[in-house]
Formats: sequence, C-alpha cells, structure tokens
Amino acid sequence: MELDLARLEDVLSPYIVLRKSDDLVHVSQPLLARTGCAKENLRSLLESRVALLDTFGTGRETVSLPTDIGKGDFSGSYTCTAFDGTEIFAFSEKANGSAGHDQFLPEVLVTMSLFSTGACLIVGKGHVIHTNEGFSNLVNTPVQDIVGRQVISFISRQSREEFIRACGQSFGDPDRIAQPIEIMLTSSSGRRVFVSMIGGWFKDRDMDYLWMVMSDITENRGLRKRLKDEEQKFSDLYDLSPIGLLYVSPRGVVTSCNEFVCKLMGYGKEEINGSSFTKFVVPREEERLREEFRALFREGSSMHRRECMLRTKSGDDITIEYNVKVITRKNRSVQALMVFSDVTDKKGLEMELLEKNAEMEKTLWEMAEVKDALEARAGELNRATEELKVLNEKLNQLSITDGLTQIFNHRHFQDRLSEEVERVHRSKGGVLSLLILDIDDFKHFNDTYGHQCGDIVLKQLAGILKGTVRAVDIIARYGGEEFAVILPDTETPGAALVGERICQSVRSTPFSFGDGTSVKVTVSIGVGSITQGHGEKSELIRKADNALYAAKAKWKDRVEVWEEEA
Repeated sequence: MELDLARLEDVLSPYIVLRKSDDLVHVSQPLLARTGCAKENLRSLLESRVALLDTFGTGRETVSLPTDIGKGDFSGSYTCTAFDGTEIFAFSEKANGSAGHDQFLPEVLVTMSLFSTGACLIVGKGHVIHTNEGFSNLVNTPVQDIVGRQVISFISRQSREEFIRACGQSFGDPDRIAQPIEIMLTSSSGRRVFVSMIGGWFKDRDMDYLWMVMSDITENRGLRKRLKDEEQKFSDLYDLSPIGLLYVSPRGVVTSCNEFVCKLMGYGKEEINGSSFTKFVVPREEERLREEFRALFREGSSMHRRECMLRTKSGDDITIEYNVKVITRKNRSVQALMVFSDVTDKKGLEMELLEKNAEMEKTLWEMAEVKDALEARAGELNRATEELKVLNEKLNQLSITDGLTQIFNHRHFQDRLSEEVERVHRSKGGVLSLLILDIDDFKHFNDTYGHQCGDIVLKQLAGILKGTVRAVDIIARYGGEEFAVILPDTETPGAALVGERICQSVRSTPFSFGDGTSVKVTVSIGVGSITQGHGEKSELIRKADNALYAAKAKWKDRVEVWEEEA
C-alpha cells in the first residue's frame, strides 16, 4: 500500500509532516494554513531547528512549532510513526483534539458504542471523539482523558504500520469494512494489551468517521503461545526420543510415528502412517496383536511389557518390548500411544533402559493431556469470539429497523434509495419507482381513538405492505403515518398497479384493536419514477411527494402518478 496522504489525515491528524532520510518530504496543507507559513518557508524553519526535530520520538509530551506573525503559538502533543521507511509526525494542538465533532456524532455510532460487548472507539480526523468503558478499562485510562487524543497514541509502535494499512485499505473497500486484525495497545501503566479489532468507515454530514470494536485477546495469545511451546516441546521430545513412539487408532491404523520407528523398520513415515499396524508384524503374530488391541480399546486400559516380533523392510525379524496406553477424550477412546524398544539379542540391557525411560513416558502422556486441555480452552475462546460476532450483527440489524413497525427505518431507507438510484444510472435501460403512502385523516383517528390504537394501525399497515409487495421491494417507515416502498426495475404503470393493490388491501381490511372495535382505514399514495440518466434521488422523492399531495387533494383513498408539467 502506498502512502495515501488524504487517508493519513483521517487516521492520524490533519497536521502531519513526513520525513525521509533526514529530509522533510511533505507538510500537510492544514498545518501550513494553521502556522500561516508558505510550504518552503515552513520546511526551511523546521529543517533549521535541528534540535526540535531531534526531540521527536523521545517521549516528550508537548512541542511548539514555528508560526507566522499573528497566528498565535502552536503548542501541543505529537506522535511519531514509521511507515515504509518514512517517519510520520502527527500533531494535535492543545484543547483542539475533537472539539465540536462529538456533539454531531451519528446516532447509529453512539448506539453501537452503548450496546457493544467489547471496547469501542469512534474516531474523527485521527482523534478519539467517543469511546466506552470497555476501551477505558483496556488502556487503564479514564474516558475523559481518552477523548480528544490521537487514536494512534494508544497503538503500540510495533502495530502502528499494520493499523494504518488496515484503515487505509478499508476506506477503499466497497463495504468500507476492515478485515479483522490483531494489534497491540499500550495502557497507561505500560502493560501490553493484545486485541482483535474490527472496524470501518461511516460517512455522515460530509464527515468520515472511523469506528473500531476491540476484544481483549491477551489471555488467548498467551494460551496460544503456551500451546505452541508445548507442541514444540512435545514434537522435539517425540522425534528425538531414543525409543519407538507411535499412535494407533481404534481400527489398528498407525496415525503417527517418530524417527526412531522409521530408522528401526527401514520405512519412511509416509509408508508407515496410514497403514495397519499388523502389516509390520510377522504373520504368526498378526491375529494375537489384533485381539490384544481390540480388548485394549474395549476396556480403555493399558498394556505393559509385552513382546512381539516385527519384520523390517529388508526382511529382518526383530523383537520389541512395548507398553501401550489408551488416550481418551470426553470419555471416548480415540487412540493408543505405543512405546517400544528393540530387545533383539540384548533384552537385559534394553529392559534397564526402559526402566530409566519410564519417567519419560509419564511426561509424554502428561504433555499430551496438557495439550488437549489447552486446545479445549482455545476452543472456548473461539466460541466466545463467534458469539461477539453474532451480537454485533444483531446490533447492526437493530440500527436499521423501526422499533414500532419492525420494517426499515428512515435512515436505512435513505441509504437503500441512494444505492438503487446509483444502480439505475449504471444499468442500461435502468428504471426505478417510489411509492410514498400516507394514512388518510390519521390525526383525526388519533384524536378519536388514542395514540395506542394509532400505533396498532401502523403495525397492521406494515404487515399489509409486507404481504402485498415483492420480496425484492424495500419497505420503510418514512415518518409518522407515512410509509415508503422502493420498487426496483419497475416502470410507472407497474408502480401504479402496485399502489392500487395496496389501496384495495388496506380498504378491505378491518383494523381491529382486540376489544371488538374495528375501523376502516384508507391510504393515499403518490408514485414517482426515474430512468437511466434522468433524475436523481431528490427528484424522485419530490415526484412521489408531489403526487401524494395531489392524491390528498382529490378525496384521498387513491393513487396519483406524478406527471411533468407541460
């Protein structure tokens, strides 16, 4: 990913300076405007003040930048980040972090923060403008000391480049969602905190907000490291062990063996693994070995100091002495660990060796049990992560649904209408229609029967709309007693027919309040349409809205189609 200067200002701060090989290669336009200096003048001033540049990255909390006469002092905090060989210095002026943005924070982002089960951050122009207690606890910093700071200041230096890349790539993604990444945070106490982060961009009022949801995986990473270390120890001990080790399935198939077995038998691992164990036993002992292993798995026990004869790849017969123990998981026998030594012509010496290795066998079995326990714990953590994902999906669904009617809300209607209008203009011969419905005399109805009965009517009308339109059509509560239906790939005559069908369904449906009272309800509907290259979103809404007013003016309970005035 190349350095995207526009994205850097969104992720870090509008006030940035780039230095490469001790040369200043870029000064951001907002920083030039704030200091009142021309680009070359400010670059010369900064380069001449070597002592100032040398303090960057030393941990100083504040720094002063040169300004033009009349601009006032520029004093504040800074961060230093290395990215593809370039040093990025991002400045934050004192008392200026996120001032003004938090009061215009979109409701959906506030709701996400309130209902998120993990740590949540909302960032504007590189500065934290909203957070929750979850993140405060992660970095051991009060919420009021987090808001206004650069978000990059909480990211460990080892993770900053990856964090910037993820934010930049997600901005260019069609869904503006970042792929989950693992990064390291630094708390106020200096403790390293590892988190799994998902996030993305949300645009509102020409402002790009970066939202992030994080879950603490410090313990999970520790468990994974311990599991990896244990697996490495087990693997080293397994392959370097001076005795034969192999695993046998309940069907008598060798699932794994160590290097000692391969050298002793003259076969490669690929020739042994997956083969029946009796394939390597001399013919006269095959049946006995089968019966022993059947009984072993049936009883879930172990065998000690048994002997049998194996036949090597070169045709030599050797005698081994072996111990076998069944390994169980969740009270089910899954495999057996066989430990053996070659006792051909030297049984006495090998017996002594087996006794010395008894403790090694015990360690192997204990390590296998530890490995199973760590894998089970890792599985629990993975399930918890999946549950968090489901909760976030439910939260997203709540943010686009009208609480009363359980259909899409006005905000989501606007988003979907924008998408459909764009699709029309991209498609050859594209067409889109919009219905806006209004319940006739609804104010009089509320005054007569009460607002609770009015809510019942709104719910029942939403149900009628769901049963009347197509699955691809988009139904939303437009506001108050108004509803909207987006009809993709539908021309004006077809949209008018849908409107007539809705009027008829509403007209013929008795609206009941559950106490034996039922009333007659009618609706007025306005129809608007646009085609490829003709008309935008605002014009489509205006057409449908004007048509609705016309329907109201003509005795209501009817459908009117917008027509261009001559």
